[in-house]
Amino acid sequence: MNDVTIRIYFRRADGKVEDGQHDCELSNFGGVLPAVGDRILNPGVIQGRDRREPENREIWTVVGRMFNPRDNEDYIALIVEERAPTPDEYSLLPSN
Repeated sequence: MNDVTIRIYFRRADGKVEDGQHDCELSNFGGVLPAVGDRILNPGVIQGRDRREPENREIWTVVGRMFNPRDNEDYIALIVEERAPTPDEYSLLPSN
């Protein structure tokens, strides 16, 4: 399974799933495919913003997985919902 591409999709509040145009490899997740319920610290930060500040970060919660999306057999769609980190999660963010 090391040769698959993981494509991030976002589930919006209305339930619609949209392609996030963001590809990952298993190595981005420690070699493990995230499962429903897992949380991921979004690696992206808007250019010019401090990645150590919680208000500039997002947490993705995995809400679904789709294998073979759009008949792409080497892809797995990881469906996530995004949100801001809570104060209880600040210790999981990069520190100053």
